[in-house]
Amino acid sequence: MPALPADMQVLLLAVALAMPWLMIPALAIRTRDAGHAPALCLAALPAVMAAAWAPDGTLLALPDALGGWVFALDATGRAFLAPAAIVWALAAWLAASLAPRQVRSPAFSGLWLLGLGGNFAVILAQDLLALYAGLALMTVAGLGLVAAERTMQAVAAARVYIGMMLVAELAMFVAVATLVGGGFSDAGFDTVRERIDGPVLALLGIAFGIKLGALGVHAWLPRAHPVAPVPASAVLSGLMIKSGALGWLRLVEPAGDAGDVVAHVLLWTGFAASLYGVARGLHTKRAKTLLAWSSVSQMGLVTMLAGLWILPGTRGSGLADPVAFAIAVFVVHHGLAKAALFLGAGLLERTAASRRSLVWASLGLPALALAAAPGTSGVLAKSALEQALAASGQAGWIVPVLYLSGTATVVLMARLLWLTRSPHDTAASSDTSGVRGPALALPWVAMLAAVLVVPWLMLGSNTAGPTATAPRDHAKALVPFVLAGFAASLTWWADRRVQRRLLNARLPRVQARAVTGLPAPVRRLSLHVVRGERWLHLWESVGLTLIVVAAVLAAALSLG
Repeated sequence: MPALPADMQVLLLAVALAMPWLMIPALAIRTRDAGHAPALCLAALPAVMAAAWAPDGTLLALPDALGGWVFALDATGRAFLAPAAIVWALAAWLAASLAPRQVRSPAFSGLWLLGLGGNFAVILAQDLLALYAGLALMTVAGLGLVAAERTMQAVAAARVYIGMMLVAELAMFVAVATLVGGGFSDAGFDTVRERIDGPVLALLGIAFGIKLGALGVHAWLPRAHPVAPVPASAVLSGLMIKSGALGWLRLVEPAGDAGDVVAHVLLWTGFAASLYGVARGLHTKRAKTLLAWSSVSQMGLVTMLAGLWILPGTRGSGLADPVAFAIAVFVVHHGLAKAALFLGAGLLERTAASRRSLVWASLGLPALALAAAPGTSGVLAKSALEQALAASGQAGWIVPVLYLSGTATVVLMARLLWLTRSPHDTAASSDTSGVRGPALALPWVAMLAAVLVVPWLMLGSNTAGPTATAPRDHAKALVPFVLAGFAASLTWWADRRVQRRLLNARLPRVQARAVTGLPAPVRRLSLHVVRGERWLHLWESVGLTLIVVAAVLAAALSLG
């Protein structure tokens, strides 16, 4: 396709940013069956076009009357924008059937557009204030989407969510005030990076870590995602949590000697999260809860990449840098695959029994991608991660443990397929009205096609960055599947009762059953971990954390 004229490129970017806001008046109109879904889907389409046709370097500078913010599309932004636009559009298309009661509500639809607009603003922002505004919009929208079902569980989860996000917003606000205060007029990323020191770096780490769901500040994630409507869970888990990774990528640079210490803390924390999320996910009978814990595990890998990002060393420009390329690949791969898993789990509830086996089989495609099966985008993500480790000099000890994490993910995806094998294994909505037929099939097929094709089209033959994959990478991808099969066979052979406990365990029984037969020190450690996790989910714990962080920040400001 010939290149668009320069004016059209800027216009396309402007429409992509403005369309969510332009669709708000359209919420006064709705179709009989689809509710506000057409308006929600249309709001994301210009961004799909911008990701496909607008070239790198397309820049939009708002006038001073509108804040003077600067937005632009670069290679990194495109990697975040493409999966975001696709998932927002297809999730909205499916929303008429997966969440019919919510999509008919102007309040829910307005929050959806608010989150969509904030997400696109964060991705395209080129200055700190625009980034901060987008993150704040996403926080407000996320609260409404989490509480949309209005059940006791949803309200409780929303309380934990907003409590944790208040901590993140407080840390982010102080960091922004420090960076742009003192009469500075330039809030562009290039200028702001030069002002970041140790305390500001810590504040950004707190803010972005909470939004990412890093281990230790992850309590909101497994509570919020399972209770939200299915389309909202897809965008929350597949897209919105990536804002923490993008903010870190935009603002933080290699940090010298101190960066080495912080990097190794993030590497070990990320690795622990990749296993902990799987361990917790195995002890649930709800598909959406399992997928939420899977996000904790997968965000552990992003935490590892965040650690690699601040290590000193030779850095390339844009996606020519191996770590930036690995983050971009992971964002595209995980965003599409996780959204497809959430949407597929919900779609199973709306499918007639005669066709349910076909939908269940198709759910295996994104599950295989997330498990990094040969031929899927997961292999591309794993290859990019290994190249980033090699370029950072950290491959020696991490690559072997990545196979352990990969094996755990294979087991978790097998557990997901087991849970969704029959209708009663997922939490169905009592509202069974909505659109049927092609309105369900077409967006689901499009979602599967995006999972299988888009990561390879965007980054599989990236000539500016590291080489993508080789045949040996696909061969090595079989190792976790072999290890998982061996472990399953050994478990079956050793004690079939253990297998039955794994397949039928419920989260409240973890403390009583999961540690049976282990040595006494391991049992005690397991009990402390379970109790610690429960403490993290208490509203009192969130409030205490907010008070402590506020006190520390106040002391730092008064002394400095």
